[in-house]
Amino acid sequence: MAFNKDMTLGEILEANPDARIVLEGFGMHCCGCPVSQAETLEEACDVHGVDLELVLQELANLDETCGCGNPDCKCGDDCNCTPEDNCGCM
Repeated sequence: MAFNKDMTLGEILEANPDARIVLEGFGMHCCGCPVSQAETLEEACDVHGVDLELVLQELANLDETCGCGNPDCKCGDDCNCTPEDNCGCM
């Protein structure tokens, strides 16, 4: 899924629920707030003083990882890792 600045947080989370990990990692802990569901990614980044391009890059990385939100994860879609595996993706 290609995310863009005009998508609302609600659309992003609907497309990939693991996007919450990325957004919260940038201090956007408002993902569950009803108002944020209609807020665009660009607006949210502006409000939180976050680099939009960096957020978009991290969201794109979700497609390349198991969904853990770790940009260094190399597990891919078939990840069966647990935090106890200490592989670095969890």
